Amino acid sequence: MRDFKEFVKSSQRKQIINSSSSQELTANISNTLAITALTISSGDRENFSSEVVKVANSDEVLTELSQSIGEPKEKESEDEFVERAKSALAKILKQKLIK
Repeated sequence: MRDFKEFVKSSQRKQIINSSSSQELTANISNTLAITALTISSGDRENFSSEVVKVANSDEVLTELSQSIGEPKEKESEDEFVERAKSALAKILKQKLIK
Protein backbone atom coordinates (compact mmCIF):
# COMPACT_ATOMS: atom_id res chain seq x y z
CA MET A 1 0.00 0.00 0.00
CA ARG A 2 1.20 3.51 -0.80
CA ASP A 3 1.66 5.94 2.03
CA PHE A 4 -0.57 8.96 2.52
CA LYS A 5 1.90 11.41 0.96
CA GLU A 6 2.08 9.36 -2.24
CA PHE A 7 -1.72 9.14 -2.31
CA VAL A 8 -2.09 12.93 -2.03
CA LYS A 9 0.57 13.64 -4.65
CA SER A 10 -0.99 11.10 -7.02
CA SER A 11 -4.43 12.64 -6.45
CA GLN A 12 -3.06 16.10 -7.22
CA ARG A 13 -1.53 14.84 -10.46
CA LYS A 14 -4.82 13.21 -11.42
CA GLN A 15 -6.55 16.45 -10.40
CA ILE A 16 -8.75 14.64 -7.87
CA ILE A 17 -7.50 17.29 -5.47
CA ASN A 18 -7.50 20.48 -7.49
CA SER A 19 -7.13 24.20 -6.95
CA SER A 20 -10.86 24.60 -6.30
CA SER A 21 -10.47 22.20 -3.35
CA SER A 22 -7.72 24.41 -1.96
CA GLN A 23 -9.82 27.52 -2.55
CA GLU A 24 -12.79 25.90 -0.80
CA LEU A 25 -10.61 24.91 2.15
CA THR A 26 -9.20 28.45 2.33
CA ALA A 27 -12.74 29.86 2.37
CA ASN A 28 -13.82 27.41 5.08
CA ILE A 29 -10.88 28.34 7.31
CA SER A 30 -11.51 32.04 6.72
CA ASN A 31 -15.22 31.66 7.55
CA THR A 32 -14.39 29.74 10.71
CA LEU A 33 -12.04 32.53 11.79
CA ALA A 34 -14.75 35.09 11.05
CA ILE A 35 -17.11 33.56 13.62
CA THR A 36 -14.50 33.40 16.38
CA ALA A 37 -13.98 36.12 18.94
CA LEU A 38 -10.76 37.15 17.20
CA THR A 39 -10.71 40.52 15.52
CA ILE A 40 -8.93 39.86 12.25
CA SER A 41 -9.53 41.79 9.06
CA SER A 42 -11.04 39.96 6.11
CA GLY A 43 -7.80 40.26 4.14
CA ASP A 44 -5.72 38.91 7.01
CA ARG A 45 -8.15 35.99 7.46
CA GLU A 46 -7.84 35.12 3.78
CA ASN A 47 -4.03 35.40 3.85
CA PHE A 48 -3.77 33.27 6.99
CA SER A 49 -6.17 30.69 5.57
CA SER A 50 -4.22 30.49 2.34
CA GLU A 51 -0.97 29.99 4.24
CA VAL A 52 -2.53 27.20 6.34
CA VAL A 53 -3.55 25.40 3.14
CA LYS A 54 -0.01 25.81 1.73
CA VAL A 55 1.55 24.44 4.91
CA ALA A 56 -0.93 21.54 5.05
CA ASN A 57 -0.06 20.59 1.46
CA SER A 58 3.71 20.96 1.89
CA ASP A 59 5.97 17.94 1.42
CA GLU A 60 7.21 18.34 5.00
CA VAL A 61 3.72 18.16 6.53
CA LEU A 62 2.53 15.40 4.21
CA THR A 63 5.61 13.32 5.07
CA GLU A 64 5.15 13.89 8.79
CA LEU A 65 1.44 13.08 8.57
CA SER A 66 2.09 9.97 6.50
CA GLN A 67 4.65 8.73 9.04
CA SER A 68 2.37 9.59 11.94
CA ILE A 69 -0.76 7.81 10.73
CA GLY A 70 0.79 4.90 8.85
CA GLU A 71 -1.66 2.40 7.43
CA PRO A 72 -5.14 1.83 8.83
CA LYS A 73 -5.00 -0.27 11.98
CA GLU A 74 -6.47 -3.74 12.09
CA LYS A 75 -10.27 -3.50 12.49
CA GLU A 76 -10.11 0.31 12.22
CA SER A 77 -13.05 1.67 10.24
CA GLU A 78 -12.59 4.25 7.51
CA ASP A 79 -14.26 6.86 9.72
CA GLU A 80 -11.92 6.03 12.61
CA PHE A 81 -8.90 6.26 10.31
CA VAL A 82 -10.05 9.62 8.97
CA GLU A 83 -10.61 10.95 12.50
CA ARG A 84 -7.15 9.75 13.54
CA ALA A 85 -5.62 11.42 10.47
CA LYS A 86 -7.52 14.67 11.12
CA SER A 87 -6.33 14.72 14.71
CA ALA A 88 -2.73 14.07 13.65
CA LEU A 89 -2.92 16.80 11.00
CA ALA A 90 -4.34 19.31 13.49
CA LYS A 91 -1.49 18.55 15.91
CA ILE A 92 1.14 18.91 13.17
CA LEU A 93 -0.35 22.19 11.91
CA LYS A 94 -0.47 23.63 15.43
CA GLN A 95 3.22 22.80 15.86
CA LYS A 96 4.11 24.38 12.51
CA LEU A 97 1.95 27.50 12.86
CA ILE A 98 2.66 28.38 16.49
CA LYS A 99 6.42 28.65 15.90
